[in-house]
Amino acid sequence: MLPSPTLSLTLPSIHDDTRLDCRIYHPECLSNQTYTATSSRIGTEENGNEAHPSPRPWRKQAAVVSHPYALMGGCYDDPIVDVVAGTLLRVGFMVATFNFRGAATSDGRTSWTSKPERADYMSLVGFLAYYVHYLDSPSPTSTRLTPTPPVLLLAGYSYGATITSRLPPLHDILSRFRSPVIHTAAADIRLRAQHLAEKQNAMSNAPLSPRKSLGMRVGGQEGPAANSHHRPGSFSYAREDGIRKGVKELLARTKIIHRRHPRKPSDQSQEVEHVEHCMEKVEAFTAFRSAYLLVSPPYGILTNLATMTLPNPFNSWSRSASKARNASVQGHDAATERVGVSEDDDKFVSNPTLAIYGDQDGFLALKKMREWTSRLGGLRGSLFRHIEVAGAGHFWMEGRVIVDLAEAVESFGAGLRDSS
Repeated sequence: MLPSPTLSLTLPSIHDDTRLDCRIYHPECLSNQTYTATSSRIGTEENGNEAHPSPRPWRKQAAVVSHPYALMGGCYDDPIVDVVAGTLLRVGFMVATFNFRGAATSDGRTSWTSKPERADYMSLVGFLAYYVHYLDSPSPTSTRLTPTPPVLLLAGYSYGATITSRLPPLHDILSRFRSPVIHTAAADIRLRAQHLAEKQNAMSNAPLSPRKSLGMRVGGQEGPAANSHHRPGSFSYAREDGIRKGVKELLARTKIIHRRHPRKPSDQSQEVEHVEHCMEKVEAFTAFRSAYLLVSPPYGILTNLATMTLPNPFNSWSRSASKARNASVQGHDAATERVGVSEDDDKFVSNPTLAIYGDQDGFLALKKMREWTSRLGGLRGSLFRHIEVAGAGHFWMEGRVIVDLAEAVESFGAGLRDSS
């Protein structure tokens, strides 16, 4: 279902700079709307009415889709990832996929804790948010005084759903990129996002031409064999040093702020002033709304073995962000409506969430899954929804269940798109 990516690149993980292979797909409405809007105006002027109906405008909605366990062959070429990501792309989302560390061509090894993988996921979220922010989007024909912020959908299949469920709230993820120390992974990710968005914008200025792909692979393995997913001739490859040069030039014109704070070096007895050189935060940065999509989230002993944890995999990410999380809840009284709901599950109750799984999935404890989904979905004001597909297993190979999956993702994605 997925076409060739608009952009194929590598990013450093904010965990330890491990290089990760990533792909960005532009929706067709974004690729064509510059051309369509211009030609429609010409048609209106000449004929008195539009020759073709205007496409639904892209309102900066975007999604990340993560893949199954690397040690079991999971990577961004997984067929279910392809279905989910392709469906979201078709309904108008910009979509990003990536390989966790140790998967396919990404560097590093799969961990036993899932902490590095969470950082891998957050690295792409940071890139996508800033890329979307800097990417030009033609204004829709009708504007509202208070437009709804765009959706940033965090999705995953199988092990990828487990990692998605462990992520901190979106606000906390993006705070890591708000004013990063220069020459760190977070700063490099931000600069790459801005640089590549500006290059894409420059290619989109021709008035009667469709928005073109960058046609570029940034870093990683060079040459047409680098990725079998690409169609022959669909990419011309750019070397990493060219991107580094662009990022260096961008950094030279980026305002740097200096933060001073005391620090006690291990070899000294007294504190000394330490100065950090940081990128300035972006003013009027796009205010994204969170949403979550969990496809076949494994529930039970297999998940615990994969992450070396004993508790429910949906109840395990850090409690350190509880104040920010509670502050993000809108329209609900957490003290009265969230009694008995863990801080982990709160993000699924507070933000549009769809969990979809099959009743023949051997990778989950069905009874516990039903209890969990019923409890979260039954809370007053909850935005959590779930779909249990009869006859579907973990790999969605039985009969026409893959059609049920695609239709559910399409309906959920379209609802999020239209709410923007």
